[in-house]
Amino acid sequence: MTATVRLAHREEGPADGPPVVLAPSLGTTLELWDGLAAAALVEHYRVVRFDTRGHGGSPAPVGPYTVSGLAGDVVRLADELGLDRFAVVGLSLGGAIGQQLALDHPERLSALVLCCTVPKFGESQGWRDRAAQVRAEGMQVLAEPTRGRWFTDEFRDRHPDTVERLLAMLTGTPVEGYAACCEALAAFDVRTELHRVGVPTRVIAAEHDGAAPVDEVRDLCARIPGADLVVLDGVSHIANVAAPERFDEAVLQHLKGSL
Repeated sequence: MTATVRLAHREEGPADGPPVVLAPSLGTTLELWDGLAAAALVEHYRVVRFDTRGHGGSPAPVGPYTVSGLAGDVVRLADELGLDRFAVVGLSLGGAIGQQLALDHPERLSALVLCCTVPKFGESQGWRDRAAQVRAEGMQVLAEPTRGRWFTDEFRDRHPDTVERLLAMLTGTPVEGYAACCEALAAFDVRTELHRVGVPTRVIAAEHDGAAPVDEVRDLCARIPGADLVVLDGVSHIANVAAPERFDEAVLQHLKGSL
């Protein structure tokens, strides 16, 4: 892992509000959070969202990457912005980064919301195979299989423009940045460490999420002392986009009770 990088980011909301950092999923940018940041948080919170290393406007240095290193990028950003302590809302890879922040930098977190994420994402070889595939064939090869992973059939039929907007984030991701993040996920496994998480934590699962199955998300929640679980019915992996009102309510309820 190279040294930390300066992440592309956006700040919104009152400068004196409680800081909340939004961590996006693999293959998306800070625009993943347009609904939550614009509508639900910015009235009361200082919201910071970022492009993960290798994504969007952030640098995409040659790997290897680690999730600990991606978490280190977030700490560097917080330092640059003068955020001593901050809440994290992270989805998928962003949730892995949130878990790692709680383990590596517990003194920096005030609250944690882990969304559609798990402490180990399937078999490691699958992630290494995906990294090799995009290096050989480019990002477009992932568009169709990801369409089915990210959204239910019903959502795709009712909101085709939204689906295409999200898939454009994916296919626009730099190949090396995406591949190196896949390899970081291949090595990610914090199952035996989560008992050390001491920050107030809410876990959000999606009923039809194949990338972070409900049973595995439930296990994640059980491993974190004092964590609670919210399951969103009828949606798949990108739950904040598919069920924004219910997602936002779950996030805001936790932040209001924790900050």
